[in-house]
Amino acid sequence: MAYAGPVKHSLGPLFFALAAVILSGPATADTATAGKTIATSGAPGVVACATCHGAQGEGMAAAGFPYLAGQGVAYLTLQLQDFAKGERHNPIMEPIAKALDPAQIAAVAAYFSQLPKPFDAEALSAHSPSYPDKDAVGAWVANRGDWDNNIPACTQCHGPGGIGVGNAFPGLAGLPAKYITEQLTAWQQEKRAPGPLSLMGDIASRMSDVQITAVADYFSGLPESVKSGAAAPAPVSQGAK
Repeated sequence: MAYAGPVKHSLGPLFFALAAVILSGPATADTATAGKTIATSGAPGVVACATCHGAQGEGMAAAGFPYLAGQGVAYLTLQLQDFAKGERHNPIMEPIAKALDPAQIAAVAAYFSQLPKPFDAEALSAHSPSYPDKDAVGAWVANRGDWDNNIPACTQCHGPGGIGVGNAFPGLAGLPAKYITEQLTAWQQEKRAPGPLSLMGDIASRMSDVQITAVADYFSGLPESVKSGAAAPAPVSQGAK
């Protein structure tokens, strides 16, 4: 994937437009406590979140269930609201979200947002390669973007090492590759709400299938590769960008 030269696009207005969401205040301890009860024991008509997302919100990568621990409260709240409204689809999550009332949604989001992230955020945040191997499509798009196709680097919104930023931009590092691929494909096919300012819907629509797969593999394997000091996941062929 060729580098298009200096970035000519400015995302400044985008960040200002999202500032109110990103700077949402922290939830109260009482709200988080109520959320813990739902997460660990469930509620009438609602299975415990831990059943799929782990006792500490660490997720179940083998089954494709994402981690929730340490994700922003605004992001988690919005996802549950979207599932409840049918703007995001999943046969397991939709009935659960519909069974939760607004206070329960706020409580669950508050609880998971306060749990520690399931990876070493400090180590990952220090992993920000400015010039990854151009043949490593996932690393290149994640850290440099593809400005020929108006695709910004994932890390511009999701932070160095994909650890997430503030309350609105979730962590990507360590999410199951299957899950990331499914979400990008859902945005690409307009089967998931495009998000604030239609940001993710627009970006995904310009990504190729090879880029989606490569980015998913890159972020999925990033925590372990950084932890072990190993190289990033093997490059994906440039044959079909």
